[in-house]
Amino acid sequence: MTSGIALLVALTLFLPGRVLAAELETPSSSARLTVHAEAGCTSRDEIAARVTARSSRIHFVEGDSALSVEATFGASPSGAVAVALVVAGQPAGKAMSRRFSARSCSDAADAAALIIAVTLDPTSGNQSRPATAVSASGARSSGAGDGDARENQPTRPNADAAAKVAEQAASPEKRPAPPASAVAEAQRSLPVATRRRASLHLMGQMVFGPAPAVMPGVGLYAMAALDRDGLWSPAVVLGAMHAWRSGFVEAGGTAAFTLDAASLDACGIRVRVTVLEGRACASARVGRLLATGSATTAGTSEARLFATAGGTAIITGQLGATLELAARIGAGATLVRDWYLFGTNEFHRAARVTVDATFGLGLRW
Repeated sequence: MTSGIALLVALTLFLPGRVLAAELETPSSSARLTVHAEAGCTSRDEIAARVTARSSRIHFVEGDSALSVEATFGASPSGAVAVALVVAGQPAGKAMSRRFSARSCSDAADAAALIIAVTLDPTSGNQSRPATAVSASGARSSGAGDGDARENQPTRPNADAAAKVAEQAASPEKRPAPPASAVAEAQRSLPVATRRRASLHLMGQMVFGPAPAVMPGVGLYAMAALDRDGLWSPAVVLGAMHAWRSGFVEAGGTAAFTLDAASLDACGIRVRVTVLEGRACASARVGRLLATGSATTAGTSEARLFATAGGTAIITGQLGATLELAARIGAGATLVRDWYLFGTNEFHRAARVTVDATFGLGLRW
C-alpha cells in the first residue's frame, strides 16, 4: 500500500515536469512579416499581436529571415474584405498560399492570424482560446449558454481552412508546392489598396530654350494623387512659373526675356524605393513670353504665345510625416518658335526643345 502511494506521488510530480519540458523543447519559429492594408483596417503590429497571442513560440523579426509571411487585405467587389496570404521559405522550399474573405477587417485579421499561427506552429491549435470568436465568413459563434464543456474548448475562425493548414504543416511531405509566382498571383487576386495624396511644392526653376541663355525662375506646383501598391498610380500636377533673364547685349541693342506660364502634368507610373518616389508624366505648358529691347533706336516690347508638349519626371524624397524634397525635369517640343532681331540682326530663335529643371521643398498630406 505504501509503495503504491509512493508511486502515485512520483508520477504526479514527474509527469507534469516531463510535459512542461517537452513543451519547452519545442523549437520556436522566427519569420519576417509584411502586411499590406489600408490605414484603419489592420497593421503589421496588430497581426503580429494576434499571432503571438496564439503561440508564444512564434517571433517576428524586422530583418532577413528564412521564413517570410505576406498578407494583403483589400476590398472585394461584394464589399467584403478579401485576404491573400502567402507563407514562403518552408521545408524543401515549399510555400503555402491562402485566399479568403471576411465581413470586416477584424474578422479578416483574426482568420489570417489563426492560419499563420497554425502554419508556423502546429501545436498552437492545442492552446485554449476565448469562447467567443469570429469566423472568416463573418458569422459569430459563442460558447455562452452551451455549458462548461464548450467554454473550455477553443473556437477558431475559418475552422476548415485552419484544419487544412494544420494538416499540411504537420506533414510537409504531403503539401504540394505552389508555382514560384505564388506571391505575385496572390497579390493580383486582390484589389490594390489606394491612398489619397496631395502635396504642394515651392521650387527654384531653370528654363532652357526660350531665351538665348538659361532663364532662372520660381514655380509653385500642386499635386493630387491616388497612391497604390502597384505600378499604376495616377496623379495630376498643376503648376505656375515665372522666369526671367536680361542683359543680352547684341549688335543693335540689349534684350530681356520674361516667361509666365502654367503647366499640367498627367502622371501614371509611380515607383517607390524606401523614402524615394519617382513618377513619369505627360506634360503640357502654355503661357506668355515677353521680349523687351533697350539701348536701341527702336526699343519695343513684344509678347508672344509660348507653348510646349512633352514629358516630365518627378522625384520626391520624404523627410518626415509631411515634409519632402522634390525635383522635376521636363522636356517638350516648342510649339511656337519665334525669332528675335534688332534691325536686320537675328540674334535668337526659340529652340526646338524646351527643357526645364526644378528643385525645391514642399508639404504632403
